[in-house]
Amino acid sequence: MTGSLRERLGKFACSVACALVVGQGTVVAPSLAVRLTPEEKNTVSVFQKAKEGVVFITNLTNRQDLFTLDLKEIPQGAGSGFVWDDQGHIVTNFHVIKGASDVQITFQDQKVKHGRVVGYDEDRDIAILQVDEEALDAGSRSVEADTVGLGLGPPASIKGDKARGGTNSGAEAQKGGLGGNADGIAKPLPRGSSELLVVGQRVYAIGNPFGLDHTLTQGIVSGLGREITSGTGRPIYDVIQTDAAINPGNSGGPLLDSEGNVVGINTAIYSSTGTSAGVGFAIPIDPINLFVDQILKYGRVTQPILGISFAPDQLVDELGIEGILVLNAIEGGPASKAGMQATTRDSFGRLVLGDIVVGINGTECKNSSDLYRVLNKLAVGDVVSLSIIRGNSKQAIDVTLMDSNTVIPRISLQSALTAEDLGDFGDDEP
Repeated sequence: MTGSLRERLGKFACSVACALVVGQGTVVAPSLAVRLTPEEKNTVSVFQKAKEGVVFITNLTNRQDLFTLDLKEIPQGAGSGFVWDDQGHIVTNFHVIKGASDVQITFQDQKVKHGRVVGYDEDRDIAILQVDEEALDAGSRSVEADTVGLGLGPPASIKGDKARGGTNSGAEAQKGGLGGNADGIAKPLPRGSSELLVVGQRVYAIGNPFGLDHTLTQGIVSGLGREITSGTGRPIYDVIQTDAAINPGNSGGPLLDSEGNVVGINTAIYSSTGTSAGVGFAIPIDPINLFVDQILKYGRVTQPILGISFAPDQLVDELGIEGILVLNAIEGGPASKAGMQATTRDSFGRLVLGDIVVGINGTECKNSSDLYRVLNKLAVGDVVSLSIIRGNSKQAIDVTLMDSNTVIPRISLQSALTAEDLGDFGDDEP
């Protein structure tokens, strides 16, 4: 027998010894640490550390019983969320809790609690809940065991494709108020940076697809800088694309990097069937940090605006215009104060085109998406430089952005123009 053969037989005998029969026929499997690869060990570690901070959210609505006429709370949707801080705040997607009369939050230890809506931003599809301290009795829980097939509210839509998703708080959750580890405290998940992500990087999604709690899927960052559309029609930019399986029920759950840091919030999938097709989308965490801070401070996101209404891109294209055609400038708004001219009618009823925005802060502006992309990175009080075409000349004007909640439309119905007014533009004399 050769030395190499003896060596191989010795290794075989050693592996057999690791699985000897002990006691009444119980087989002892090899150590878990021996069987797992370094990559698998990291995956297990990420899941074990993060699972306590991921919650199952049930959207409840009131329905009247047809026979007794009594109002009952029934589930109308479900999704996921994760613990944001040690104050009892949970972050999720807005479409997960939209239209809810009540929200129930189930923790990893199956403790169920009420959630109050602290604030939300529908344009960016995010919402913050405050966990009530008192846990619900098992008999008062309205969460049904079988949640397969529950909707997640109005689906988010992908530009050009099909996608499916998807008052200030005064009380703070006291120690032991959240479900979770042995101490009864669900620790907030650590947050990373979405700006540092690269295509090909491994990521993990934890959520509750089809009501199956704390499900882990893994994949890679398949693409960056994607664009999807929120339920309000406003675009969400710089979205992360991943092939980590995301299904109905995953919405609002965290997308984690290999160190267990939250880098995004899972929000939509591209699918013709409503189930995962290997193309999922997550809102990046970097802008979410700013939005959540604003919601916790003001109860809403401070939205910087120019104070204009403009013609839809499709109509502008039909008119042969490249840029943003200003229909109206809100009286007292930023654009109005800067002297921006709106589209009007002359004494003969013919349309007189207003200013056409072709650039903002040195960035070319061909359509509304270009405008939103720049505005989303700015804050209230910032001064922007707009390049406009007025008549036959190109000009530059500076506009100080204002908060959308401080600008009230005060345009008379007689002078206000809408996109429909452009329909007869082609019949007017030049």
